Amino acid sequence: MELRILRNFIAVVEEEGVSAAADALRISQPALSRQIKDLEDEVGATLFVRGNRSRSLELTEKGRLMYRRAQEIVELADRTQKEMTADEGIAGDVHIAAAQSAAMRIVARAMTRLRHKHPQVRVRLHDDYGQNIIERLDNGLADFGVLVQPTDMSRYDFLPLPTGDPMGLLMRYDHPLATRESIHPKDLADVPVIVPQGVLNRRDLSGWYKSGNKELNIVGTMNLLYNASCFVQEGYGCAICLQGLVDTSWESGLVFQPLDPPMQTHLAIAWKKSQPPTPAADAFLTELRSVIADINRDNKESVPSPRNGAQR
Repeated sequence: MELRILRNFIAVVEEEGVSAAADALRISQPALSRQIKDLEDEVGATLFVRGNRSRSLELTEKGRLMYRRAQEIVELADRTQKEMTADEGIAGDVHIAAAQSAAMRIVARAMTRLRHKHPQVRVRLHDDYGQNIIERLDNGLADFGVLVQPTDMSRYDFLPLPTGDPMGLLMRYDHPLATRESIHPKDLADVPVIVPQGVLNRRDLSGWYKSGNKELNIVGTMNLLYNASCFVQEGYGCAICLQGLVDTSWESGLVFQPLDPPMQTHLAIAWKKSQPPTPAADAFLTELRSVIADINRDNKESVPSPRNGAQR
């Protein structure tokens, strides 16, 4: 399976046709059509729907899988070439796949320190949720994955991130629950909600939401909260989410209220045990350990000692 053919297959998908892709690639249309047919023969599957009257080609189910894998293979090949030809020293990309969380400020602080020391280092962020992050880690497409806990971490080395994100309800300012100080399970009976896909997969709310035998009225799922907040603003429903990820100032027209009993998410940053880190990834990890140590020390110092506690 040649990389050149995979790149051409990707071009056909993205240009939505052999003719447009051939023009973009500057090769003949018959030659490109033959390459696609040879690729189908090699993988033993039909990749495009034949006899489609629309002008754009449509992928089959196997074609969609092939497109995704081709992108991953080409991305990994390009990354490997960059790493092999990189100059000596600390430079290059650090790939981080992460769920949305305010805890990413810790990761950003470590990367900022690294950039001050080594300006040739860049970050490549891949925003996603649990299973897709794990897939990127396992396939070598990410150096690090920021994962919501609990997650099976037996295949990885990892560092817990010293923070917890409060979970709550995002709603319009004129919603009946907007004036509440907190949101109880009974408050959500029949309220249409958009829920993060990862929260749904892990069943994070299964123990919190108890309203007889009724389930949450889930009217959508999300990966990126900003997109979901647009639906909330338009009155589609409310969103169960983490605090601090979108603007909830007066001008935004949005209100966030925490869940009660309180729920917090805890995260860890993980990397494959069997994958030797690049110099840039190794340097980033050193800075991250330093940032976490600083935070833990500050948190410890901020806790009052018994002497400073309540007097008898």
